[in-house]
Order: sequence, then C-alpha cells, then structure tokens
Amino acid sequence: MGRPLHRIRCLFLIVLMVSMFSLTALAAEGSAELDSLHFDIALQEDGSALITETRTIVFNGDREFTRYGVNNLFTAPRAFSDWQVSIDGTPLSQLDEPDNDNRPENTFAVEDTDEGNTIYIYYRQQGSGTRIFQIGYRVENAVKLYSDVGEFFWNLTGETGISDIGTLTVTLTAPANCPTEEFLIWAHGPREGTFDKQPDGSAALRIENVPLGTIVDIRATLPADCLTGGWVQQGEALDGILAYEKELADSANAMREEEERARAESQAYWEAYWAERDVWAEQHPVLDSIQSFCRSVCVYYYYDVDDQLTGIVAFFGFCIFVFSYFRGRRRRDSKELRHTPTQSPQYCRNLPDDTPAPVVDRLVHFYEGRSVVSRQISASILELALRGLVDVRMDAGEVELLLNVQQGEKLFPSPTQQEPRVPDHQETLWRFLLDAADGSRRITMKDLNQYVQDNQEMAWHYRSDFQSAVSREYKERVKTEVVKSAFFEGSKRPLLLSVVIGIIVMLIRMFSTLYDGVEMDVSITVGVIAFTLAAFMVLLYLLGRKLGKGRSEILDQQSEDALALWEAFGRFLDDFTSFEERELPEFSAWQEYMVYAAAMGRGQKVAEALRLKYPEPSSAEIPAFDDELYRMLRDMELYNAMDSIGREVAEARLPRTETSDSDSSWGDSSWSDSSGGGGGFSDSGGGSDSGSGGDFID
Repeated sequence: MGRPLHRIRCLFLIVLMVSMFSLTALAAEGSAELDSLHFDIALQEDGSALITETRTIVFNGDREFTRYGVNNLFTAPRAFSDWQVSIDGTPLSQLDEPDNDNRPENTFAVEDTDEGNTIYIYYRQQGSGTRIFQIGYRVENAVKLYSDVGEFFWNLTGETGISDIGTLTVTLTAPANCPTEEFLIWAHGPREGTFDKQPDGSAALRIENVPLGTIVDIRATLPADCLTGGWVQQGEALDGILAYEKELADSANAMREEEERARAESQAYWEAYWAERDVWAEQHPVLDSIQSFCRSVCVYYYYDVDDQLTGIVAFFGFCIFVFSYFRGRRRRDSKELRHTPTQSPQYCRNLPDDTPAPVVDRLVHFYEGRSVVSRQISASILELALRGLVDVRMDAGEVELLLNVQQGEKLFPSPTQQEPRVPDHQETLWRFLLDAADGSRRITMKDLNQYVQDNQEMAWHYRSDFQSAVSREYKERVKTEVVKSAFFEGSKRPLLLSVVIGIIVMLIRMFSTLYDGVEMDVSITVGVIAFTLAAFMVLLYLLGRKLGKGRSEILDQQSEDALALWEAFGRFLDDFTSFEERELPEFSAWQEYMVYAAAMGRGQKVAEALRLKYPEPSSAEIPAFDDELYRMLRDMELYNAMDSIGREVAEARLPRTETSDSDSSWGDSSWSDSSGGGGGFSDSGGGSDSGSGGDFID
C-alpha cells in the first residue's frame, strides 16, 4: 500500500538499537533453541557403546511445536538398538513406524535409512518453556578394532541443527579393564573448550556457545586386548593416529601462542595509552573536564572515526523515529482519512456478497497488511470441496483427498474449448492437486506433503500463480484511492529541531574524544561529521519530496462499505455461539461460511464451536443436515488436513543455488593440549563417518 515513511522509521530504529544501545537481537517469536547438549558415552568390552544424549531446549513465543527429530549417521556393521526416550523424565512409548501426520503426543519412532537413522519425538509445546529430551541407545560395533588398538571416533554435532548450542558437554568412560595410561582421548572443535581426564580413565569435555553448523567430534583409543569384539579392521592404526593428532595439536598450540602474543601486545599498547592520557589530563585540565562531562552524557565511548559515524547516524535515526512516529500516528489511527461506511452493523449473519474467500482475506487485512497465503489456500481447498471437486476422507486412520476428475473437466475445460467458469485461483489449486496425484484420483496427506518437499520449485510456481490469480481478482473487486494530508508543512519544525539536536550531539561526540581527536588528524573527524550532516540533509530532502504531499492509500467508498460488512460477519463468527437458535442460519449454510471462516483466520475456532453448537442429530434430522460438512465437523482431523495443505504450499521455496562455502570448516578455532598421554583438543580432525547428523524441530 506504499508506506515509505514506516519503512524508513523501522530501518533507523534497527540502526539505533544496534549502534547506540548494542542490544543483542532477541530470538524471533516462536523460536526453539538448544540451550545445552550432554553426552554420556560408555565404551563396552564387546566394542559397543552405551550413549545417552540429554538435550535441553528453550522455547520462546506462541508457536506450537509437536515434533523433534535427531539424525544419526553410520554405516554397517554398526547398528543402533535398545532405544529409550523421555521428556522431562517421563518415558515415551515407541511406535512401530513414524507418524508425522498425526504426531501422537508422548511417543517416539525410529526410521532407518541406508545412511543412518532418524528418531522422531512427538510432543506438544505451546508457548514459552523449557523441555528436556533424553535419548538413550546402544551402538553395536562402535569401536573399530585394529590389530594393535581399538578406536572410537564419533561426531557430537552435525552441519545442520535447530540453533547454536549454549553448552556442549561430554563424559566418556572406558571399559573397566582398560589401563588408564593407555586410554587416550582427543576432541576437535572450537578453541574455547575445556577438557579434563580423570584418574578413573574417564574424560569430561565442555564448550560454551557452539555455533550452528560447527562439527565437534571426539576420538579415543584403547589397547586392542581390552576388547572382546568390535568392528574388525585390517592392519595397525595407533602410530598413524598419534602422528595425525600430534600434527593437529602442534598447529593449534602455534595458533594459541600467536593469540597470546597479540593479546600481550594489545595490553601493553593500552597501558601505554592510558599512561600518556593521564599525562595529557594533567597538562590540560579544562579540556579533560569537558571530555569527562561529554563522556558522561554519551552512552558509549567511541575511539575511531567509524564508531563516531555510526553513533551520529544512529542518533539521527532516533530523531527521525520519534518525529515520524508521532506525526505518522495521526495518519494511521485517525478515521478522517478513510471513508465512513454507509452502514456498519455490529453483526452480519449472512455473507455480504460473493467475493472469493482469498480476496476477502486481503480485504479485511487491508489496513493491517496481515493477509496470509496459507489461509487463502486452505479456504480455496474448501471452495473446491463446495464445488464437488475434492472430497476429504479418513481411510485406515490416514487423511486422503479424492479428486473428482470428471467434475474438474467440466468446470476447468481446456483453453481450446471455452473459458473457465470459476475463478482462476481455484483452477490453479486444482491443477496443483492433479499434478501431485500424478494421474491418480486420490492422494494422501502424507504423499501430498512429500510431493511438496520433493518438488519445492514446482510447488513454489503453483503458489506464485495462485497469488497472481488472487491479486487479479482482488484488483477487480477492491478499489483504492490516494488521499493527501498536510504532512510536509507540519513537519518543518520537528525536522529543524531534529537537525539542531543532531548538531549538539555531534559536538558532544567530538568533545567526548578530545584526547584521541588531538592525537589523530582532527580534519578527518570534522570531515566525517560534515559528510554525515550533508548526507542527512539529502535524506531529509528526499523524504520531503517523497512524503511532502502526505500521500496515503485508502479504500474507496464501495470497498469501505464492503469491508464494514465483512468485519461484521467476522464478529458474527466470533460470537455466534451466544445467539439463540432462531437467530442462526440453517446448518447447511455453514458449509459456505466455513470457507470464509478459514480465509479470515477463524476456521479452527468456528469448526470447534460448531461441534458444540450442533451436537450429533437424530436419524430423522440427518436429511436436514449437510452430511459432508457434518462428517468434517465430527472429525477435526479432516479440517486440520485441509489447513495443513495451505501451510505446506505457502512454505514452498525456490531451491537455493549450491555454492562452495569455505567458511564451513572449523579450522579457524581450536582446543589444544600438547601434554600428551591423555590426548587433547585441536581445531580439525576431519570429522568422523558416524555420529550426529544434526537435529530439526517443528
């Protein structure tokens, strides 16, 4: 609708928050973060390993999460068994196979693939909170058994995941008969980690703030005669492992020494700096007092030109934000710019007109800009059901769509025959379902979801065509006007005040670094400030040219009248359960009402309310009811399935072009320990061929 002032205000607000207050960005609403990850790994004499993963996840926001998945990578003859899963200490029951459609709460399932396995944990988390997921299992042939040594090499993290890891810890223990001095352990990952080997032969690893995509692995060796089994390998391996790990440790230690040297030089520099500054303060007491006062006014101390420039731009952003917020608030909230509806009832019990449901979604959210494509698609599925093109049924506990191809050929003839007799967005959605069914007259929800995942580009194009069709229909039915307000004239004083305050702040910023300004070229500082001021004035000029006439887009009188009636209909959907029976429409009318309830974001609420308002009828009353709608209301899974289609298609994305990413390696950071005997940390080990393949959550 064209709100450049709002966009500029938001942009400068972001700059302000980052530059002046250094606030860390908060997690997006509806986020899930892996706060801590702990591994208990106990190597067994038979070459297997007992592993328990404890994953603490912190949820924020109002989004509902129902599935947590963990991938494990391994090759035969390794195998996972003896699964035990719990949430917050409560054991979960294991399903025979994954059920990613229904996601029964407090259950889990394991799906084996050629490259490993995936464990799906089904639960329900609505709103903020903390959940502890514990996964235990046995890995057969976890230790590779050479003639001279047994080797355990395991990835603790993968290249993908739900978030950074707040704290990663590991406890690794050897079999009881293993000599402590011959049990060697190494780990590879970021250098900030700590590693301790205990007298009993166990080892403890800890690292804070593991970035997403960073691979951390652990390697241990023990004498071959301590093992009775394992994954048998040919030849000897100990000398090669020791040489390789020594090379990694030497490299990591060299990097650590370089960092220590740089840190010492930096400390010496700042000690000399502050000593010289103290001398300057004694020689220039007046200037030092001015600088101290200005620094007390400033939020932060800036020591270089770039930081001064950032602070200045941030302050002007703050001025623009304050001024434009209070100036723009009147434009947003006042009613005088909008047409007054000719009628605005409290409730509208009938559909106001025959506007397609997706267009209604865009109309009722015109001023808020909150229309949602997934709602439009879900409503269109219901439109297809009304036309007899789609029938949603439950078959053996699985939701499936039955496509009436004959009816589709009648309603959507080929271009050579005649024009379609129904809206374009419905035809686009119908073609999508036909393609997904691949010639069949039916398709299950599971298959449809899989089709979207496997054909992201195709689904994206269908979604794009659907949105284009809705936009065309929207422009035909909804008309807007551009109105003017005296924006620029009323803005001169706030703009002038903003500039004056900005100049004062620049002077304070300059005087807060008098000592540094004298030491460096003062002309640079003045030049930066002058350039910033000039750039800001240009921005004000462009802003005045763009918004000087105060243009705002509103609905015309006819569309405003339609909006008032649709809003009244929305209030009726919210409150119809409080109406008396005689004030309500026939039950059959609700089939069409449900289409618009879904488009307006009230589908789930209305469907559940109808089940309470219309209890199961007697056999004599059934003919008066619409059997298909009544069946859907009795089985909410059917309605949820149509709602799910909308979300799946709306979330389709064009696949990204694969590019090499040299930053994906983790050779820039390391743990290192050259003490020998107990092994140590280094920044790279190549990664194991087994272990964690990452996790996901939705």
